[in-house]
Amino acid sequence: MQGLVWGLAVAFLAGLFAYQLRIPGGAVVGAMLGAAFYNFSGAPRAELPGWATLLIQLLVGAMIGFSARRELVPVLLRVLPIALLGVLTFLVVGGLLSLLVVRLGWLDPVSALFGFVPGGISVMSVVAESEGGKGAVVAAMHFVRVVTILLFAPWLARFLIALTRAGPGS
Repeated sequence: MQGLVWGLAVAFLAGLFAYQLRIPGGAVVGAMLGAAFYNFSGAPRAELPGWATLLIQLLVGAMIGFSARRELVPVLLRVLPIALLGVLTFLVVGGLLSLLVVRLGWLDPVSALFGFVPGGISVMSVVAESEGGKGAVVAAMHFVRVVTILLFAPWLARFLIALTRAGPGS
């Protein structure tokens, strides 16, 4: 329990610090890095109890669900074919990257595939483990993906916004 209290303190402080620095996704990125740093430090290991993990997932699900509006349905239907193309592309690219790292002898096939295809950290690592892969390796791969995306996607979004405002031929 002591490890959890100190680990949460480090995670919260790191998240608040990154938020104050206005790092894109700073609260989430900072908290993830702070928690990982704490667990890597050799201090008593921090791990959330199952009920807390479930509560957090429920709250995040509710937060996302509460952002849904009826006006979004036509937009979602309009982009659905391209979204499905994106999913297929991610699966093909993830499969090819998996094949590469398996052939190089770096990972087993299950860990490689579940590590390279998109999905939530906790879900993908649990499913990988249940299929005979290494859940911790999959979680680490997704952690790197999430942190990288949270750090760079906001800047890319700003670039795309500026590009679309400039209009064609500008």
